[in-house]
Amino acid sequence: MDALLLESSAIGLILGLLLGLTGAGGSLVALPLLLSLHLPLHDAIGVSLGAVALSAAIGAVPRARQGQVAWKPLFWLVITGWPGNAVGQWLGKYVPDAWLIVGFCLLVLWSAWRMWQGSSQPRNCDKPMRNGPLLGVGLAVGLLSGLMGVGGGFLIVPGLLWFTPLSMMAATATSMAVIALVSGGGFLLYLTHAQPPLPLLACLAAGGALGVLFGNRLAVRLGGATLQRLFALMLVAVSLSLAAQKLMS
Repeated sequence: MDALLLESSAIGLILGLLLGLTGAGGSLVALPLLLSLHLPLHDAIGVSLGAVALSAAIGAVPRARQGQVAWKPLFWLVITGWPGNAVGQWLGKYVPDAWLIVGFCLLVLWSAWRMWQGSSQPRNCDKPMRNGPLLGVGLAVGLLSGLMGVGGGFLIVPGLLWFTPLSMMAATATSMAVIALVSGGGFLLYLTHAQPPLPLLACLAAGGALGVLFGNRLAVRLGGATLQRLFALMLVAVSLSLAAQKLMS
């Protein structure tokens, strides 16, 4: 059991580091690694939601104090993310795992390609915020959060960059705040019909808290373009890892 708790702390550390650096990726790493600890998919999804929500909240608070969280986009994303999460958890009972994994990986790879392309283009700070597309992004984030236990940052960050004038630093900060709220709501819903292993969850959260605070500091030292390329490479690696683990086992 001690080895399991140590492994979960390490998973939390990686989760938090990626959240702090890119505003995403924590849950994309957490879910495959939690499955490697032989947790059932349903419990791995629930525990991932809880750990990601807490880590994202810890990372978002100092960034919000620095004025990096954009509250209007956050509102539009969350208002559809919450009901989307509930629908996603319901759909998860009926959709085969293999379909979920394939669709998820294709979506992640497409996001990675768009992010890599966008890293070499200058940001247009005069671009207006487009509320309609943000509502769609929020719904997709909620659905995937409920279906797969992911925070959705891999969609939130590109969505904020495409449909708002936010910089990469502001997009990652806002993404963490959205993840904290949407994943937190999903975790509370999960608790209504399950009892997660609390020691494992506590170790994940502790590692995540340390990782996200360090990731926040490191993100400040890196440029926006570097963060976008790092984000894209991370998405490709995790997508291929998840596909290999679930589809070839």
